[in-house]
Amino acid sequence: MIHNSIRIVDNLAEITSHHDRHVLEKSLLKTLNELFPAQDLRLFRVRQHADNHELSLLAFCVNSVIVSADEPAKLQPSQSDLSEALSRAIAKGDVELAAGKNGDWNIIYPAFDSHGDIFAVLLISTNLVPSASDQRLVYSILRVYSNYLSLIEKTQKDKLTGLYNRETLDNEITKVLVRQSDHFAQEISSSNDSRRRSFAIKYWLGVLDIDHFKVINDSYGHLYGDEVIILVARLMSSGCIRDDDLVYRYGGEEFVVLLKAPNEEDAAHTFNRIREMISEHEFPQLKQVTTSIGFVEVLGQQSPSDVIGQADEALYYAKQNGRNQVQSYRELIEQGKIHHTSQVAHGDVELF
Repeated sequence: MIHNSIRIVDNLAEITSHHDRHVLEKSLLKTLNELFPAQDLRLFRVRQHADNHELSLLAFCVNSVIVSADEPAKLQPSQSDLSEALSRAIAKGDVELAAGKNGDWNIIYPAFDSHGDIFAVLLISTNLVPSASDQRLVYSILRVYSNYLSLIEKTQKDKLTGLYNRETLDNEITKVLVRQSDHFAQEISSSNDSRRRSFAIKYWLGVLDIDHFKVINDSYGHLYGDEVIILVARLMSSGCIRDDDLVYRYGGEEFVVLLKAPNEEDAAHTFNRIREMISEHEFPQLKQVTTSIGFVEVLGQQSPSDVIGQADEALYYAKQNGRNQVQSYRELIEQGKIHHTSQVAHGDVELF
């Protein structure tokens, strides 16, 4: 198949014009579908574990309709007869060709990150087996996607810790609030709204602050303070939360965790697990570092700053009442310990 060079360049320009990962995924599938019309295109995220891998559907294209999954669904081995073919492509690190149903073919392409690890796989279902040159073109487009995704992620990461930065946090909270608004708008017109609401995904945001960090800086110097920040960041992102939960460095010695949990009790348990893991870790020279956490459900606030402000009020209460503890904004409101009218300007209060 001979492709028009200008058309290919135009499509690559389209892919690299987006900064949102979901839009980027849809643009990738749109480009591939235009160059290689197929019955089915699917892009899976790959998470490598010690002895296995996990696949989640990121985006798909069927009959030229493209959808990006806000909540990637995990692919279980029993859910797809393609699992073995997908596993072979990941194990080999090379294209895999498998016969499909009704005489069609499934071609699977692994996508590699900047470290040479497979982070995604592309599945193309088609009636025609692509030529060698077509396959090279698909690989090249996947490389453009991978390289551009790496560049986007670098702009979203804090340089000291490698965690997501404050700007990325604001964008993520906004997405959650918008999705909730759309979801509740649909519920209003549904006769089964109470049943639907019970299955809604719940998000919880916690602001974490290292206790007595000013004393650490004054006693051991800012370089050692940076080492403490780096170690706390590593502890938080090394298994105490799920892969789909997110950790951010908000600024200075403050971090934010955005997680999904079915109820407040489970959310509080996760935040307490983070706090305990940090306090039980032996830090060089200091021996122990403790943290305080305030958290709130992301639900119905007007803006990201409102969400963070509510969690920050709970954090402020924790810092003022003993430190090394987790406090819920809702519980503090119900107990009359803080009030809706109280205003704590984030970053303006000395928490040390």
